[in-house]
Amino acid sequence: MDNGMNYLVNLQEDMQGSDGLLRRMAGAGPASRGNLASREEPELDSRARRVCDKLSENLHIIANEPSLAFYRVQEHVRKSLPQLVDQKHVVASIQHKVQGACFDAEYAKNAVNAMQSSSVHFQNIQDLLKNAMFMKQQIEYEENRNSTTENLVSPEPQESKQKTCSTE
Repeated sequence: MDNGMNYLVNLQEDMQGSDGLLRRMAGAGPASRGNLASREEPELDSRARRVCDKLSENLHIIANEPSLAFYRVQEHVRKSLPQLVDQKHVVASIQHKVQGACFDAEYAKNAVNAMQSSSVHFQNIQDLLKNAMFMKQQIEYEENRNSTTENLVSPEPQESKQKTCSTE
């Protein structure tokens, strides 16, 4: 039972931070040389105590460092989040405009492709226009020819009419 009590005392000393660590380092445990070491070397004892205190302080800082880091991250997020939200809205509006421009370009491309596929129809229209112009020219030629032949045939009666008018 005595060993169990010593274990609990040592465990309790270990859990208390620098005091238990100092005692262990100085050899003040149950299996130590007694208080002889601390009486003989007070400078070593004070140095050991300072080292243990600094070590304990550093361990405490390191143990609490994640919470400090998370606080800094939270602070950064709180400050930069409104700017990020504004940038998100700007990017969303730009994306909407780009998407509209892409739709317009796609529509224009489809229109050009449709015009290229209708080139057969335009060629047919051009051929029909050429035929129509040729037919019109033929009709005009025939009309001119008919009018000249009528003039050739009818000038005599007209001259006789003119002569008859002048004789009267």
